[in-house]
Amino acid sequence: MRRQLIAAALLLLAGCSRRPDVPILTYHSVSDAPDGFTLRESDFTSHLDALQRAGLHTVTFHEWLAHEDGGTPLPANPIILTFDDGFEDAYSTVLPALRTRGMRGTFFVVTSLVGADATRRVVREEDGLRRRYLVWPEVQALAAAGMEIGSHGDRHLRLPDLDRAQVLDELTRSKQALDGALGSPVEVLAYPYNSVRRWIVPLARESGYRAAVAGMAHGNADRFTLYRVGVHRGATADQVLARLR
Repeated sequence: MRRQLIAAALLLLAGCSRRPDVPILTYHSVSDAPDGFTLRESDFTSHLDALQRAGLHTVTFHEWLAHEDGGTPLPANPIILTFDDGFEDAYSTVLPALRTRGMRGTFFVVTSLVGADATRRVVREEDGLRRRYLVWPEVQALAAAGMEIGSHGDRHLRLPDLDRAQVLDELTRSKQALDGALGSPVEVLAYPYNSVRRWIVPLARESGYRAAVAGMAHGNADRFTLYRVGVHRGATADQVLARLR
């Protein structure tokens, strides 16, 4: 009996540690900023070209969910590209690079940092870096270009540090703002700081999301804690492909 219990526990752990069938990559900013979460444009475009040469085809979470729930076919070798935080270069740099190659991405936006227009753009000094964030017309333009928009919370707070009511407020506020600005419901959430606990998952579902992504520490194959691979400064195209394999 004891052996059977141990075997069952090992199977459960194996299931929890699985990765989703469609790999997910995480980027943040693409610019000349020197921090570890920012890639140079030349490195970023080399990654995109390498993904295409490897026969990978970008899809959205909406397409993945349609496949999971209804069997809608996906292209061969699908991959999901995600971009966190909603920096201005998502529109000025990342979008043109994707469109040139016929690729798509999912952009996770911190709604309280989205300005009304270019004259009211949010600009913050963080760790000696000057960060510029998207404005609502740019978020709408991303969606109009075929990109997917998701939530990264309202204020980018670490959810495990909050209570239940505060988490619900963070997630619902962000979703309501995005739904209203885009005229259609956003379906996917990226937990701020990739930080999630079991008690938070039902709250993400209750807030109206259909899926959510986490980082390598908390991620697995469950649709509300999807594992994704972070890409950081200095990563080569070959290293990215090796991590996907």
